[in-house]
Amino acid sequence: MASELPSIIGMVGPIRAGKTTVTKYLVEKYGYVSASNSDILRRILAGMGIEPDRKSLGMLGDSIFKVLGNDIIARYRLGNLHMGRIVVDGIRYPDELARYAEVSDFKLLAVTADPDLRFCRAVGESKEFKDVGISREAFDSFAHSRSELDVPSLVLRADGVINNEGGLQSLKQKVDQTLNAWRS
Repeated sequence: MASELPSIIGMVGPIRAGKTTVTKYLVEKYGYVSASNSDILRRILAGMGIEPDRKSLGMLGDSIFKVLGNDIIARYRLGNLHMGRIVVDGIRYPDELARYAEVSDFKLLAVTADPDLRFCRAVGESKEFKDVGISREAFDSFAHSRSELDVPSLVLRADGVINNEGGLQSLKQKVDQTLNAWRS
């Protein structure tokens, strides 16, 4: 008999690799609840009347995590698991991962893609307009921001890795294959 889906799936990967697309698919097809750290930070900024652009999100996140710990949002979420299965869009820190890994059926899913493709997505397909008009140099510099420094090592610790260099259907198939393998 196949086992159940993980109660928590954490997403990790570089900017514009496809983590949010996978998160939306897990919500739509598998009934997960989206748990985005960026959404929490956006709500805080909106409440203060500050534009939630990449810079202000980064500054707020850095401030909160430096003072309260990189796992503060993970601790909050683990206290609210009664809300159902969650997919965490954007695990960024080893201590955040360690907190989620305390849950026995937690799985970490990495989404990767070629840097050139990710840059094209950033400037050509940005529905959120986060990166409109960004230069390649500025895009590449994101990898050096505090929230991105640990991503490469976290990808290596993932329970599954999806290379997102095809189309949307290919990505969905890879997600389905990964979840089926986890259920076996």
